This record gives sequence, C-alpha cells and structure tokens, in this order.
Amino acid sequence: MSQKAAITVYLQALGAHYLGAHAYRVNDIKIELVYSGGTLILPYRLSPNFSNDGNPSANFTAGASSFMPIITVPQSAAEPNASVHFLSPDFTTVCGRAELVLPKQAELAYLNISVPITATNKPMLLRYPVLLNPAQPAYAITVPVPGLYLSPCTIKGQLAVFVKMMCGCPVTMGPPASLWPANDFTVYANVLDKAGNTTSYPLAYDSTQTGNSLFTAALLPGQKPIKSVNFTAIQKSTGNYGAVLQA
Repeated sequence: MSQKAAITVYLQALGAHYLGAHAYRVNDIKIELVYSGGTLILPYRLSPNFSNDGNPSANFTAGASSFMPIITVPQSAAEPNASVHFLSPDFTTVCGRAELVLPKQAELAYLNISVPITATNKPMLLRYPVLLNPAQPAYAITVPVPGLYLSPCTIKGQLAVFVKMMCGCPVTMGPPASLWPANDFTVYANVLDKAGNTTSYPLAYDSTQTGNSLFTAALLPGQKPIKSVNFTAIQKSTGNYGAVLQA
C-alpha cells in the first residue's frame, strides 16, 4: 500500500512575516509540487477575518519557529545590538497544504511558487527543492520570499511611495510600533521628464503620519513636466529591494 504524507508550505517574506492578508494580491499566489507522482497543487487559502501572518516572539521554539529571524536594527548609540524575533505559525496562519502519495524511494522534488509583485505584470517565480522520503509522513516547509512591496501615492507637489515588507508589514520610526524602522531603508525616485531627462530624488520617511510607511520628497521648483517615476527601495540590513513604476 502506498504511503501518504501531508505537506504544508509557508511563504515567509525575507526578514518579516508570512505572506497573508496584507500581502500584494495574496489570492493570486500559487504553489505546486512537481515529483514522479505528477504535479500536486497546494491551494494557498486565506480565510478573511480569521487567517493571520504569524506570531513573532523573542524566544525560539524548536520545531515551531521559522529558521529565518526578524532582525531590527538599533535606533541609537544606546542600543549597540540589533534585536531579534522569531516567527511561528498557528492553525490560522495562511499556508499551502495538500496530501501526496510518497514515492517508493527517496526522491528530490521541487516546489514551483508564483508570487505577484508590484514591479511588473509578471509574478516572481521561485523554485525550492524538497527531499521526499517514503518513511516521513509529514512535511512542514518554510520558503523565504525576497523583495519589498512598493506602491506609489499621489500627493500634489511631491513624490511619494509606500514601502512595506513583502508581507505588507509597515515601516515606521521604529520599535515598539514596528520591527522595521525607517532608518533601515534607502528610497529614491528617478524622475523621467517629457524632454527625456532624468532627475534622482532621495525620499525621506514621513514622520507626520505614523505607521503608514510613506516616503516623500518635494518636487524641485524647476522640475519639468513628468513622464514617469521609477521608485526604488533597499533595506540595508537584509539586502531586500523593490521597485515600482508610476507612469
């Protein structure tokens, strides 16, 4: 008789939470397992008003916590060390889940994952190896998803963009309001005017609106009519980066 196994896949934003209700187009995320038994679809189900995106804790729990920590950079010279939190799922955490018939011998299979991003009309495609063992009846896998979630904002006389983690978690001035402080991010707007010239603007966090992840810069007095704006952001501590075009 063929051995069956349960497989659960969590998608964790690099250095942040699992991709849940606040992620970009979460309902369009797709996960499939490709192995000798065929292609198995793992529905990425989100239950509105019920699913969560993980529970961060200062304590690591073996067998429950994700291998990938959330690192928060120091906010002052009085805090020489970064703080670290570990993420754990519970029964409400959104994930991909299915049951498969295991091969009769150990086999290297692959997860094919499609995650929508704001930068292009095409999703980010990830491939993640999974070793299937006929003697192992359950698999819980965490796949890191790199990137930043950028969305432009229209404010008269300004360049503005919201910068969030891929899970949709906001950037703020720092703890305790957020694990992702604004000083860990470098944000630029590259403005292409209708004459074909490009001007680069550094953006600063808008501290007047707490917790909204907004970065802005005032347009220069001599700025020519704008054709498009390419916003870019980098998280210094992880190397995470993102971009989005406002035409």
